[in-house]
Order: sequence, then C-alpha cells, then structure tokens
Amino acid sequence: MDRLIDELGEAAAILSSSQARLHRVLPNESHVVELLVAARRLLLHSLGQEVSQRPLFPDDRAVQRYFRAHMAHASVEQARVLLLDSKNGLLRGDVVAWGTVDRVNISPRELVRRALDVGAAGMILAHNHPSGDATPSSSDIAITRDIFRAAELFDIRLLDHLIIARYGCYSFRAHGQL
Repeated sequence: MDRLIDELGEAAAILSSSQARLHRVLPNESHVVELLVAARRLLLHSLGQEVSQRPLFPDDRAVQRYFRAHMAHASVEQARVLLLDSKNGLLRGDVVAWGTVDRVNISPRELVRRALDVGAAGMILAHNHPSGDATPSSSDIAITRDIFRAAELFDIRLLDHLIIARYGCYSFRAHGQL
C-alpha cells in the first residue's frame, strides 16, 4: 500500500487509477489490484444509486460526489451529462465527449439530441479539469452559454454546468452564470 500512496497520492487517485496503472505500481500483487478495481466499481455503483433514487436538483451534493468520483482524477478531460425528467429525477447519465489533457469539445447539438431522445426536461452537465484547477476558462463560459441557449429552444433546462477538479468544483449555477 505504501507504494500506491507514494506513486498515486490520495485514496481518490488510487481508486480512480486504471487497472493497468495499478498493475504497473503493484506488479506482483494482482489480488490487491483486483480488490481496488472491485472497490471502485462498488463506489461508483453506490454513487449511481444515490443520484438515481431522488430528485437531483436543487440538492447538488450527491451530483458533485457522483461527478467527482468519475472525473476528478482523470488524466484527460471528459464531459458527462445527467438527463432529468420534469421532477428532476434521473433518466440517464452519459459520457458525451472525451478530450485531451486541456480541452474537450462539447457539442450543444449532441447534448440536446440526447435529451430529446430520452424525453428529458432538464440536464446537468459536467466536465473535468485534469490540471486540478476548477476555474472556468473563457471557452467554458462560452460553451455553457451556447448549450443553455440551444436547450432553451426545446424547453430543456440546463440546471447546472460543473467543472470538476482534484481541488474543487465550480458550479455555474452557484456563481449566478445560469
């Protein structure tokens, strides 16, 4: 375990590591790697259950925990969306885009299409910043505005856009930007 902590740092980073990376750090301890992979699956399942069993908005703690577990320690940017019914219950959660270490292209058209396909009335968008800094960039602000406008045309509410980082979470809603 000391090698894991020395190499990867905190527990969340260890649980977020790929099976291949864990094997590189612990090449002769397959049983430990298997336990860590199983623990991650259990954690993600538990967080998925938490967000699926009650209205998600305006209580965003479960949403933030869910997104942080999936993305806070990822090495590349990704975008995820939670699609909600008219009572803010979860209909579906999807990865909508994979990017590079410092950008991800989110398509407003694709998000609206996914929402329409499942009859969603609302959505919560999140993407991560592998740098660890949750501060939005000018392109993050612009794409949020574009997604808000596109969704609004179809009576779909963009309830929040979260930027997830190792050292925090930025909520566009909480900062009055939605």
